[in-house]
Parts: sequence; C-alpha cells; structure tokens
Amino acid sequence: MIQEFLTAHIGITYELAAVFLIFGLVIFVSGCLIALFDKVKLEEAVYFAFITAFTVGLGDITPESRGARIVTILLAFLGLVIMGVLIAIAVHALDIALKVR
Repeated sequence: MIQEFLTAHIGITYELAAVFLIFGLVIFVSGCLIALFDKVKLEEAVYFAFITAFTVGLGDITPESRGARIVTILLAFLGLVIMGVLIAIAVHALDIALKVR
C-alpha cells in the first residue's frame, strides 16, 4: 500500500514538473514574441505574459500591435487549459492520498 502511494506520488511529481516547465517556457516565449511585436522591454513583456497566462489581467500593460494581441489571446486560452490540467493533477493527487488511508 505504501509502495503504491509512493509510486503514484512520484509519477504525479514528474507530471507536475513537466507541466510547470512547459508553462514556464510558453510564458517566456510568449513574452519574447510580445516584446518583439510591441517593441517593449523583455521583462515588461514577460511580466505581461505571466499575468495573462494566470488569467489575472491587471490591465497596466496592454498589447498594441496585431501580432501581440494574437499572442495574448492564444496565451490566455492556453493559460486556462494549463490551469485546468494543474487542477486535475491536484485533484488526482488528493484522490490517491485519500484512498491510501
């Protein structure tokens, strides 16, 4: 029983790490594209991409060019999908933890 829990936990940890890595890369690449299209500082564009991907949307920075707007729309949609995957992994981990007891 403990071995099954540890095996499942390690598998979930790898899945979670992979999702976070992919999410981080998507945010960084989107920030680079937004910086390229709108000709803003890279750190401002990555900050905007991070805020957009996590669906916070503060509104202090807005995309100006058509390309940046398209990247922003795709990033917001992908952010929703990835957040759903993260929630599904968390629910699965909780389900495994409760079944062990």
